[in-house]
Amino acid sequence: MSTIDWHSKRDNFDHRLVPELVFDLWDGNPASLKLVGQAYNIVYRFEVNGEGRYLRIGHIALHPLNKVRHVMHFLRFLADNDVPVGQPVPSVNGNYIETFGDGYYISAQTEAQGAEIGLDHTDLSVYEAWGKSLGKLHAVSRRYTPSPDIDYAFPTVQQFWKNIKSTIHTQAPPEIQAIYADLTDYISNLPDHDYGLIHGDYRPGNVIWDGTTARTVDFDEPNYHWYIADVSRALLEFHDRPMEQRQAFRKAFMRGYATEHTIDDFWVTQLTKFAQWRGLLMYGWDLQEGDSGSWGLDWILKPVEW
Repeated sequence: MSTIDWHSKRDNFDHRLVPELVFDLWDGNPASLKLVGQAYNIVYRFEVNGEGRYLRIGHIALHPLNKVRHVMHFLRFLADNDVPVGQPVPSVNGNYIETFGDGYYISAQTEAQGAEIGLDHTDLSVYEAWGKSLGKLHAVSRRYTPSPDIDYAFPTVQQFWKNIKSTIHTQAPPEIQAIYADLTDYISNLPDHDYGLIHGDYRPGNVIWDGTTARTVDFDEPNYHWYIADVSRALLEFHDRPMEQRQAFRKAFMRGYATEHTIDDFWVTQLTKFAQWRGLLMYGWDLQEGDSGSWGLDWILKPVEW
């Protein structure tokens, strides 16, 4: 199935089922339910004895069940090792993922206090704490062993890159095709160290800031990549800020990161390429879903120094 199939399942989901699911599976208060969004997963907030939870509903058209289970296995490992992430909550049946209906699945996490970290902070200590959180995530992920009992292997970024090749060659303008070819050569010549399992979409909207800690949420696309890719995605949306500000944010972020996880200084010099690379991946994915791909064009065509 495809993301387009998921859009149909999402848009035709019967939301009248949710109160009973919350009550029966998580002892939640149906009266506390509030739809938070359904741009990607269907997400509800609810309460159990006054404590906030988030309910995430998906479908096998979006992610196969074995992938969802392996992502949960990884997330639970991070949470059990004190990485600041959304804490998974088992159902009353003791399951972290429940299935229902025709291919739907559902899970719950504790509510992370605070708000999305966003793009408005100027205090460098925020970026340092943010980098520290990601550094701990990467340090712990190095120790993670995939479950042999789940028939799913996390993809590599090389697979992602190969998967957009035909789309770029048939739908993108010549200028983008040339950049794709250049970045393909670039990837093939990168050293293989400081490479491992990463969050995969470490954008500001997936990080909750409570004034002290940056807590990572929305683990939908863990993949094997160079660790610096998560750093690049964290900073990417600051692309249009003045260079002095961009570099100050980056230095503070990497200061915090280095307190938890060590990578070669070489990777910081590659942030410009990694930002362009991420932009092109997103452009290719948008084209595959029938969109224009225009949202990330500046990241591809107007690379900046970090």
